[in-house]
Amino acid sequence: MRIFNTSGPCDPDKHYTVMREGLIDQGQALVEQGRYFTIFAPRQAGKTTYFQLLFRRLEMQGYTPIWISFEGLHTLSRAEFYQTLTVYLQDEFAAYGIHVDAVLTNQFDLQLFLRQASAQTQAIVLVIDEFENIPAVVLDELMHTFRAMYQKRQYHKLQALSLVGVSTVAELVLSSASPFNVVDELRIPYFTFAEVQDLIGQYVAETGQSFGSTVIDAIYENTQGQPGLTCALCHYLVTTMVPDHSQPVTMDAFYLTLHHFLTERFDKNIVNIVQKAREKREFMLRILFGNTPIPFTVDNLDVAYLYAHGVVDNVGGYVDIPIPLYAKRLINAFRPPINGESEYYVSAQDTFPEYIVDGGLNLHAILGKYRDYIRRRGFRAFDTKQLKEGAWHYSLDGFINFFIERLGGDTFVETPSGIGRTDLLILYHQHKYIIETKIFTDQAYFQNGKAQLADYLTTEKLTEGYYVVFSNKHTDADTLYFDETINNKRIHTYIILTNFERPSRRRRKSAS
Repeated sequence: MRIFNTSGPCDPDKHYTVMREGLIDQGQALVEQGRYFTIFAPRQAGKTTYFQLLFRRLEMQGYTPIWISFEGLHTLSRAEFYQTLTVYLQDEFAAYGIHVDAVLTNQFDLQLFLRQASAQTQAIVLVIDEFENIPAVVLDELMHTFRAMYQKRQYHKLQALSLVGVSTVAELVLSSASPFNVVDELRIPYFTFAEVQDLIGQYVAETGQSFGSTVIDAIYENTQGQPGLTCALCHYLVTTMVPDHSQPVTMDAFYLTLHHFLTERFDKNIVNIVQKAREKREFMLRILFGNTPIPFTVDNLDVAYLYAHGVVDNVGGYVDIPIPLYAKRLINAFRPPINGESEYYVSAQDTFPEYIVDGGLNLHAILGKYRDYIRRRGFRAFDTKQLKEGAWHYSLDGFINFFIERLGGDTFVETPSGIGRTDLLILYHQHKYIIETKIFTDQAYFQNGKAQLADYLTTEKLTEGYYVVFSNKHTDADTLYFDETINNKRIHTYIILTNFERPSRRRRKSAS
C-alpha cells in the first residue's frame, strides 16, 4: 500500500502523487524548443518531485535528463567547486552508461566535458537545482559558458538547460551575461483544490477509508495546497489520529491534528518558515496585525527575503501570508511570554459555571468580563513590552484562552483574508463559536468587518458570531454594544475602549 510522503520526492509507485500533467507538458515544451530557462518555487514546494516526473516523460522521448544540485556549495573555493561539479556530473551520466574521464578545473573544461558526453548520447537536458548557492567566484564565468554553449549548439547536444531555485535565481541570471530570458520562467505552483481532492481520492480508493468533505476543505484552506504540508496533515490524520481504516476521518480528528501542528510539531517546512520570519520580526508583526496594506515589491529587501523563502507572497498587489497554517503558527511563535496578567482576569468570587448556558458557552458573559478587565487594567492590559503591533490581539487571545481552557474547550487562531483581521475559533462540546477582532479606523472599515464576519459564518455554517473592535476614537458616550442581523446572520458587536491615559513617568516631588 502506498503512503502520503512527508520526506523527499514522491515516487508514484510508493506514494500518493499528484501527477501534474499540465506542468509536465509545459516543461516538455520548453525542452523541445531548446530553451535555457529558470524554474521558480518556494522551498519544499515539490520541485524535486516535479523534475522526476518530467524526467520520466523526457526519457520516454529519447532525452538524457541530468539533475544536479548546488545546495551547500556556496562557500567552496573555485577549485573545490569544479572538483565537486566533476563528481556530480560523472555520477549522473554514469547512471545512463555514459563515462567521461575529464576532470573539470575551469569553465572551459565544462564545455569539453559536455562535448564528450554528447558523443555518447542523444539530446541532453541539464537541470541545476539550488542554483542560488553557486559560489560567487564562479558565477560570471559559468553564465558566460552557458551563453557560449547556447550560441554554438553545433558542437554539443545540450538541448535544454534549467536553473532552479527561489526568486533570487532571476536576479542572478539578470546580473550576468547569459542566454536566459526571464520570460522563459516556469513556476511550480502549490496544489489546486482539485489536485488535493485527487491526492486524497487516491488514498480513499486504495484503503476504503473515507474523508469527510469538510475535512478536505479544511486541509486545503489551511495549506492552500502547499505540497509538503498537505501530505503531512494527511499522513498524521490516517496514521496517528484515525489509524483504523474502517473509521472515517472527521473534523474532530482534523482539529486535533491542527492543534498538533500549531503547538508541538517539528515540521521542517514550518520550522523553516518560523526561522526566516523571526529574522524580520518587526516587519512580520506589521503583516500579521497592521491595518495598513504593504504594497508588494521585491525592491523592498524585507519583502524580497520573505518572498524568496516562501513566507509571504503577492496577494492582490499587497504583501500577505498566503498559507493560513503558516500565519497561525507565526502568531503562536511571536506570542509574548506570560507576564502575569492572568491574575487580574478573575476575582476570588468568580465561579466558572456562570460562563456556561444550556450546555454551551455564555460568550456574552466572557466578553463582558473582558471589557471590565480592560477598564480596570487600562493600558497595562496591552503593555506587552515586546510588541507594538498585535498587542490588542494578544490581550484578547490570552484572556479567551484562559477561560476556554478552564472550561474544557479549545481555541484556534484563524487568519481569514482582510488586513488587520484576526479571528478566534472556539470549540466547546460540539459547539463552535467565532470571534472576529479588528482595530477601529473609520466607519466604512468598521461596517465592512461585520459583512466579512457574516460571510465567514456562512462558510462555517453558523448562525451568529461575535465582533470585538478595539477603538481609541469612541468614548463612554457612544453605543458600545450592537446586536444586528446582517446577511441573515446575527452579529454581536463589542467596542472595547483603548483611549487610556498613561500615568506620568515622572517621580512626584516629596512634600516639603
